[in-house]
Amino acid sequence: MKKFLFSALLLLSSPAFAYYDVLDNAEVLPKGSYKLTGDLQALTDTGGANLGAIFDMGFQEEFGARILGGFGHTDYFVGGMFKWIPIPDVEGQPAVGMNLGIVYGRYHDTSELTFRWEPLVSKKFAVGGGALTPYASVPVGIRTRSSNTRDTNGTDLSTQLVLGSQLQVERWKNIQFLGEVGMELGNSLAHVSIAAVWYFDDQNGFQAK
Repeated sequence: MKKFLFSALLLLSSPAFAYYDVLDNAEVLPKGSYKLTGDLQALTDTGGANLGAIFDMGFQEEFGARILGGFGHTDYFVGGMFKWIPIPDVEGQPAVGMNLGIVYGRYHDTSELTFRWEPLVSKKFAVGGGALTPYASVPVGIRTRSSNTRDTNGTDLSTQLVLGSQLQVERWKNIQFLGEVGMELGNSLAHVSIAAVWYFDDQNGFQAK
């Protein structure tokens, strides 16, 4: 009986962590360059969807940062990540690095704070006049949850397997597209996400070309 009640509580509270997607490859933006990503995340386990936005910037050769937020099936979520890519994408070598940061989410009366590590590996391939950049990640999160009415308080570990790809078409270079699938490994939800990415910089501003 105790096991049944515990499982039921997990199922009832699961939408609170329904905003875990990566939507990033191991590229690092040059200093003074930025990208803005708008995304739609469909939750394949429970139904429902979230809308999100991500702002990325580069500030050194190996380092970048991102700010993210969104709402939907999850009431709202916000977060920040530090990016480090020590191994660049050159010749036959894929880029390897990580995102590391904090994400806060709220679902009804349940809130959670997650310290999240997203290892990243990606490789860019020329395709016709455009490019395709497949990426993979196995994100790990240490999550602290609190609720006024549910017995879900405490700290646990969340893990996923995420596979995706970024597409640059020949017509546009500053506007690109992302598709991603996330599979639950522990205390997370499966998802499918699609996104559009807009690149811009200090020199040229916002240009769709």
